[in-house]
Amino acid sequence: MMDLILHEPEHQAPLPPQPRKWERLKSYIGKKFALRNNRDHYIWRVATGSTALFGSIAMATAVLGMPTGLGTSIDLIIFLLVNLAATSAAAIIVSFLFNLLFLPLPRRFMAVFVYTAIESYFILYYAELGELLSAIVALTFTSIGALAGVLMAFLMKLQLKPKGRVIVAVGAAVAVVAIFATTYWPADAALPQREMEFVQQTDESLADLALPNPSKQGDLAYEAFSYGSGQDKHRNLFGKDVNVQSAAVDASAYITKWSGLKTRFWGFDEHELPLNGRVWMPEGEGPFPIALMVHGNHLMEDFSDGGYGYLGELLASKGIIAVSIDENFLNYSVWSGIPNNDMKVRAWILLKHLQQIKQFGETQGNPFFARVDLEKVALIGHSRGGQAVAMAADSERWFKDDQSLDSLDQITIESVIAIAPTDKQVDDKSANLSDVNYLTLQGARDADVNNFYGDRQFSRTTFEEQANQFKAALYIADANHSQFNSDWGRMDERPPGGLFLSRKQLLKAEEQRQISKVYVSAFLQATLLGDTSYKSLFKDYRVGLAWLPQTLYTNRYEEAQFTEIARYDNETRKTSLKEGVKATATGMKEWQIASAEDRDGKNKGTKGIELEWHEAGAEYELELSPETTLGAEGMTESSLVFSMANLERDLLGTDGEQNAVNSTSVDVELPPLPVLQIEVTTIDGESREVELADVMPVAPPAYTSFMTFAWLEERIKDEKYKEATEPVFQTYVLPMEQFSSSESLITPKDISRIKFRFVSGPGKVMLDDIGFMP
Repeated sequence: MMDLILHEPEHQAPLPPQPRKWERLKSYIGKKFALRNNRDHYIWRVATGSTALFGSIAMATAVLGMPTGLGTSIDLIIFLLVNLAATSAAAIIVSFLFNLLFLPLPRRFMAVFVYTAIESYFILYYAELGELLSAIVALTFTSIGALAGVLMAFLMKLQLKPKGRVIVAVGAAVAVVAIFATTYWPADAALPQREMEFVQQTDESLADLALPNPSKQGDLAYEAFSYGSGQDKHRNLFGKDVNVQSAAVDASAYITKWSGLKTRFWGFDEHELPLNGRVWMPEGEGPFPIALMVHGNHLMEDFSDGGYGYLGELLASKGIIAVSIDENFLNYSVWSGIPNNDMKVRAWILLKHLQQIKQFGETQGNPFFARVDLEKVALIGHSRGGQAVAMAADSERWFKDDQSLDSLDQITIESVIAIAPTDKQVDDKSANLSDVNYLTLQGARDADVNNFYGDRQFSRTTFEEQANQFKAALYIADANHSQFNSDWGRMDERPPGGLFLSRKQLLKAEEQRQISKVYVSAFLQATLLGDTSYKSLFKDYRVGLAWLPQTLYTNRYEEAQFTEIARYDNETRKTSLKEGVKATATGMKEWQIASAEDRDGKNKGTKGIELEWHEAGAEYELELSPETTLGAEGMTESSLVFSMANLERDLLGTDGEQNAVNSTSVDVELPPLPVLQIEVTTIDGESREVELADVMPVAPPAYTSFMTFAWLEERIKDEKYKEATEPVFQTYVLPMEQFSSSESLITPKDISRIKFRFVSGPGKVMLDDIGFMP
């Protein structure tokens, strides 16, 4: 046996080098990165593509609501490319993170799904849907995109010929449409309905007036031109092609925050604001009255000043110079915000335009030279512009110390028209118009300014006893905010929020602007051109039904020569009113002086007597003294006038129940419309009564829904749309001859008592502004 002797080698071979930690980590990460999509099989790859497509749709919708000024096509290209890059980056990074976390998911699909959902959430959140709703809608929208991809993938995997695939796809589309059509989803909120619809009929006595349609073009030819800085970067009308050059104005005393992006976009800052205007001028020597029109706060890059051309052309043909003012640089931009003090500056710019036009009118060779009657000036404003025109007409309240406006003393603002105006306090002050004709228009379906704020200014407009002015208001059931401007489209909110607004019941754009033409033209013919026959339209909207589209109207009216019997604004006791007037009530559940409230339950700026009754026959009576009617002496042809708002909404949802007039209303039992008898008693004890329906029937309130999805009504924008109706005053004018007989004529000085008898019930109303008018 041989012993084996093992010897260690003199030189042992070195062991292979161990990989460093960072190299092992690098290898691990590389493997994880390479395998991040190993669970994304065919179906999930198709679903990833469809989800990304829905993300692009969401971004495209958002882009429409945040223009850059480069043009819609360029905006879409830029933002969709950026979104594609962001989606791709998210697909890579997030899917890799999911793999690191060992999530057993189709990771690329989930990465794109999460990115699209988050993107959609923020788009909706900044559209003011609120956190919860934005999350729900974003998740639903993204899930639909993913499901569409899954279904498409299954369809593609079917061993069908192309013709068969088309048939299956069309069938699926038809099924989806059928489901939507048969389930009425999405659907507007169900609103209360009366068994018998109210029918507005023209009173025969009103039809006999035979007034010419004020919306028809007049007989005068006119020329259109522009004045402006000559330096406008975006519109040749105010740039190289401008007809008359104007001077810039320095607003730095009012604007202290002006974005550098605004300067880059416009080419100027608050120190050099341009005075740009589109002009429609009648041909002829003149001088002509002049009307300045100004837009409200729309997207800055989506210019607004051209949207009133339909009014400019009409007014010029009637003999009124019309000017549409450019204040787009004061409007909101997603990119550069809005300047501070914009409301005050909007009014200030209007006054600067008047000064500039005055200077033009004094300059030989200028188109305005000797052709402008600055003692007959009207201001027309829409939205924030509607508030700005009232502020400009009450300029001393804000600009008393502005010496640059001294020359305004030679200019007389006769009339103010506010279309769907705002009414925010500026420097804790509101405009109070005195001896200025005032007209305001408002749509019940206004989803932007959803309360009738013009009604507040109506109440704050006053007259001297011997003045000749009047004030009027018109509430239009199916009108919205934007369609008064031909450039603003049909949506009252920018996308994507505007896509949730219902447009089913809206008037057509041309119909809504027809109302504007009728009322603006008639008002200015009455107040600037002296055609007082058109006052009848403002006393009773039925005068113009032949000229107006079919919808529900409510109007309010008061003349300077109105003699007050009962106005409740300064009263606190319900039984004792102004000197010489005493009130009593019988059969009333409640009767009290209260503040009129808007859709949001906020004070409308006026008070009235609130009357609620359960059974027919309730009465409210005013006892007059001879002193009460002193102001009506000499009114040989006079009318008893009062305003009434239907408060039936307060009767719904009582006994602790949720308000019945809301987004889920289906079977709401409405109380009957108030049926009134008005009885007057003379100082001799003789009584005469008139059925209100014989003069003007009481119209139903305008119930409205705003959202395409009914359940959004009470949930979006801090419950902005939760109330389906707003109480609005209707003025009733009852000629005293209605109370007279062939044997005796009753005049205001003969009356000792006025009784309002409600012969239907239950009901609730508010009365205000009771008096006599010639």
